[in-house]
Amino acid sequence: MIASLLAVAGWPQLAFCALVVLAAYTLRGAAGFGAGIVAIPLLLLVLPLRDVIPVITTLGLAASLGQSLREFRHVDWRGLRRLVLPTLAGVAAGLWLFSAVHPQLLLKAFGVFIIGYALWSLAPPRPATLRVPARVLAPAAGGIGALVATVFGGMAGPFYVVYLSTLRLDKTRFRASVSVVLFALGVLRAAGYGGLGLYDREVLVLLALLFPVMGLAMIAGNHLHRRLDERAFKRIVAVLLAASGALLLFK
Repeated sequence: MIASLLAVAGWPQLAFCALVVLAAYTLRGAAGFGAGIVAIPLLLLVLPLRDVIPVITTLGLAASLGQSLREFRHVDWRGLRRLVLPTLAGVAAGLWLFSAVHPQLLLKAFGVFIIGYALWSLAPPRPATLRVPARVLAPAAGGIGALVATVFGGMAGPFYVVYLSTLRLDKTRFRASVSVVLFALGVLRAAGYGGLGLYDREVLVLLALLFPVMGLAMIAGNHLHRRLDERAFKRIVAVLLAASGALLLFK
């Protein structure tokens, strides 16, 4: 199986994948989200889309499970209930799009999407002139977040974060709620990808190689939780996204 994987990506590419996963899931352990934002565009530079999506989905599922079990008692269940139906609809629509659209077109669309997200992240903050109620924001955040995550393999975190931020949760309850909602979304997406036949031998070998890296990164991230500089993180991720998105457009 490793020989077949090396036909897709050699040892330097696999080492690059391990470094990307290490950085991405250290962030995930510290913030509760963000692994897909960092990992997906970088992994797409060396791996095909149909490998990256199930790999990141499964790694994220395992990461969310650990955090969800540890912080289960802190979850804001009342706020999460509003996301159930929009999330189900978004996953269904995303699976249909993923199976209907050519992978190369999806790759280009993803490049445009993350460049736009990076530019939005780098824009100076503006004073809020309109406060959207949480009950109004939930359908859009849940539906769009699930759709984007299913089509592109991740990056639902920012959409759910926008909604959860309106609930004014403390840091611990916020991280717990994000982890649980991403875990539930990951279960739905993994089941859908399995139905599409994405978990082939190459993906399983990649997962076997990257799971230990993800585990170490999550442990490191948990220790860094209190030291995370959120503003600096956003700037670094935005620049990284813009660069990797531009490279994907010419891949």
